[in-house]
Amino acid sequence: MTYGTIERRDLIQMRTSKKVLSALLAAAAVISSAACNNGGSGRDAGRGDAAGAQTEAPAAVTTTTLDPNKEFETEANYDEMANIEEVTSENEEGAGKNYVAGQKAGELNALCYYEFTNVAPENDILKLYAERFGGTVNVTMCNSLEYMEKLGTYIAAGDSPDLVRYEWEMIPGGIIQNRFTALDDWLDQSSPVWSDMSSIIDSFAYKGKHYYFPQTMQANYGLIYSTAMIEAMGAQDPMDLYFAGEWTWTEFESLLKQWMAVSSDNIGIAMGESSALHFAATAGIPAIEFSNNEIKNNMKTPQVTKTMNFIEGLAKEGYVYPEWRDPGQGFTDGKLLFYIMPIEWGLNSAMETGFKNKLEGQVRAVPLPRDPDNSTYNILGNTYGYLIPAGAKNVQGAVSWILAGRIYETDPDVVQARRDLLMYDGAYFYPKCTKCKHQFDSEFGEEGELCPECNEPRKPKFKVTYDERQMQVLDDMVDPSKFEFLFDFHRGFGTDLTTTIKQVFDDPMKGTDTYTHLLEENYNVIETTLDNYRAQIAEG
Repeated sequence: MTYGTIERRDLIQMRTSKKVLSALLAAAAVISSAACNNGGSGRDAGRGDAAGAQTEAPAAVTTTTLDPNKEFETEANYDEMANIEEVTSENEEGAGKNYVAGQKAGELNALCYYEFTNVAPENDILKLYAERFGGTVNVTMCNSLEYMEKLGTYIAAGDSPDLVRYEWEMIPGGIIQNRFTALDDWLDQSSPVWSDMSSIIDSFAYKGKHYYFPQTMQANYGLIYSTAMIEAMGAQDPMDLYFAGEWTWTEFESLLKQWMAVSSDNIGIAMGESSALHFAATAGIPAIEFSNNEIKNNMKTPQVTKTMNFIEGLAKEGYVYPEWRDPGQGFTDGKLLFYIMPIEWGLNSAMETGFKNKLEGQVRAVPLPRDPDNSTYNILGNTYGYLIPAGAKNVQGAVSWILAGRIYETDPDVVQARRDLLMYDGAYFYPKCTKCKHQFDSEFGEEGELCPECNEPRKPKFKVTYDERQMQVLDDMVDPSKFEFLFDFHRGFGTDLTTTIKQVFDDPMKGTDTYTHLLEENYNVIETTLDNYRAQIAEG
């Protein structure tokens, strides 16, 4: 199938149901419209927050997308779906020696800050978990800001949940403090199911044990731009430079210089939280490194210092906008050249703004440029998955959920459906007639389609759409043969250290201080915090 030219008939004949398409559409809507939660991995954007409430998901629920038009509603009785005799062996591939073959998952208690039933991919994993593993899930929800505190309270009280979603704050501090369950006897890392994730799993190991088996990798921070601005100054497209192997700091700085020369009102870069930290990793080393039982502070290394000197230079030239600029604002004023943001969230938000405002040009995204003295593209890795808290009552069920998530991410039908949807560039509409409220069968349709009841033209609706080259960029950014994945663990040592390190990196990019000064002022404080964890490692 040729991506980007998918006909409506191809979508009708897809190997997945409308339920899967609904979930994928929900994910696209979430990412494009929601604010970014910088406290966790990439799919944090758009998660519903329970505002402190604690509720449980009923066995029979109504699953809907997050679109206000409520495109689809599906009754999902998970108790009924989970009424299977046993788990078959093909679903247990990747399980370890402690996993009881054929045993149903039972009831799983999860702690999270969003409801599983209305957000992809969990809403599809729920169905898979029930039908293949005989499991159901109760979700206790809490405010996202209280998530880590609530987890600690439950563990200390001997009332641990069975499952939590991985957040950057959990590792390594949480495993050093014995908050999570080692999974080496529960999951078989040598299995083909985990083969392409094995090195990533090793990146989160502690003293030879493995606590986190991510179900997938995700693209992390990148540069979002509009071709309208590139064309306006007659410059070479960053995507062309990337595919030519020439996307370096040098070319990046040259584009900024050209853009600022066009008008003094122009903005070169709009940054998000931790943008500088992500850029600093392009030289090939993370700020705070963790490997098995060793914590390394790399903030004084030549690589990090070199990158921060480059970033400071951009700020001194006036290329960086020091205040927050929401990617939902997009390129509406024609002044901004680049966003540095979580790549899919920033890209999708700017695309939606371009669609609604009928802006010229195509919104695109590329990786952060590489160090010209380095032939490798380096990127801070971003993973998605789950951990099992220490003291969990249903470890078998939690491991089954992890296996279900991995099946979801590797199942050829689901993967193909996701790609087909993202690359579909045909007519796409609101599901209800804007005049008579007639309910259409699908958002997909034909150009110029009319309502069969009142003859009103169908209203076009935004959908995230990637062409072949954009999809290739995003594929590359999770391909270990094309990118070197680094993992920065500074968020895993407490909120005070996180705040300090963000300031040390972000303020020089804003032009409000220098990296040398901030590092000198804060280095001993950072080392004191890390030494506390080093001592815990030695004692443990």
